[in-house]
Amino acid sequence: MHIYPLACGLGFAFQIEAPRGLFLVDSGSPGQQERVLAKMKALRRTDLKLIWITHAHYDHYGSAAALRELTGARIGVHPQDARSLIIGHSPLGTPHYYGFIFALVQPMVNRIWSLPATPPDFILEDGETLERFGFNASVLHTPGHTPGHSCLLLPNSTAFAADLIASFPSSRLQFLVATDWSQLPNSIRRFQAAQPEWTYSGHSQHPIPGMMLQKISCRI
Repeated sequence: MHIYPLACGLGFAFQIEAPRGLFLVDSGSPGQQERVLAKMKALRRTDLKLIWITHAHYDHYGSAAALRELTGARIGVHPQDARSLIIGHSPLGTPHYYGFIFALVQPMVNRIWSLPATPPDFILEDGETLERFGFNASVLHTPGHTPGHSCLLLPNSTAFAADLIASFPSSRLQFLVATDWSQLPNSIRRFQAAQPEWTYSGHSQHPIPGMMLQKISCRI
């Protein structure tokens, strides 16, 4: 299995090449589908089967609908974020620190390239797996950043933490925007308890080693 981080606008998408097909974790901002398609072409693959959306934010599901139309891939999300995808909403919640910048920037970029309504093809709860789609990964519900924020755990000790973990200025618990700040400490504890050896966060191409993950504080 190979993992390819793709810079897609304001966020990253992660294309996973596995024996049973190609799979995508998030899709970046709207209008970034060509970056994913270019990587597929470079790999000489046309079998994108699944797009798992970690949470309902502009920079994480913006190109999913276009990719579904172009490839036939199915879109999945945790049920608590499904409504936001259906109506094309990106709930930021309450900002901390300089998170207010996101509240200012998001409406502006949405006017330039609007976030499309993206009804999911399926939803999965905490602990359910993507095995029926050919992808051996399980869902870990980690609410706080959004109600349905989720991480993916792979059996090879690799994980995708999306925006549960901030990557700037260093790896730490997300501290900029959240719909429920009180849920974040428990979410990071649950994720750390899974003990992945390598973790990809939503805004960096570089994975976080397991020892560094365990040092992340649960305090906001």
